[in-house]
Amino acid sequence: MFDRNKLPDVDLRLPTESRQPLKEKLGELVEGDLPDKYRDYECIITVGDVVTDVLYEQGITPDLALIDGKTKRGKYNGRDFSDEKTINIKNPAEMITKDAWRSIKYGLDREEPVIIKVQGEEDLLSLVAIALAEKDCLVIYGIPDEGMVINIIDDDIKSKSWEVINNMVKVNED
Repeated sequence: MFDRNKLPDVDLRLPTESRQPLKEKLGELVEGDLPDKYRDYECIITVGDVVTDVLYEQGITPDLALIDGKTKRGKYNGRDFSDEKTINIKNPAEMITKDAWRSIKYGLDREEPVIIKVQGEEDLLSLVAIALAEKDCLVIYGIPDEGMVINIIDDDIKSKSWEVINNMVKVNED
């Protein structure tokens, strides 16, 4: 079991049997734009290119955005984020790397907005964002052809995130 106060120092892989809990939508599913009631949150984190782009179109700059340049497994041809403060990391599909943990923590600790551009896949990094975000932050991720799921961070959602993380398999150790 990982200590919530210390970042994992290993890469983690999601085993097949741990995928089912991820299908449950913990937050509110909305289509289209971010509803006005969520616009003024102090901390907004987005996971996914389309969700991030939707918020930018609404004039909302997420405090932390995780993107991979893809949507529905194909290239994303939306907004070019190259003018933003960007951190590049590698994170293979079905994995959470120790570099991803460190980069998300770094992004959350910064005063100015940060975009983490992931070579690989960013989907599971929503778990890390939820695990590390302060209470009352929003973590918003997209579900293709359905909309975006808005998670208001509280103890319950953090516990569910840590439960999945603690069921992941260690891939390597320092």
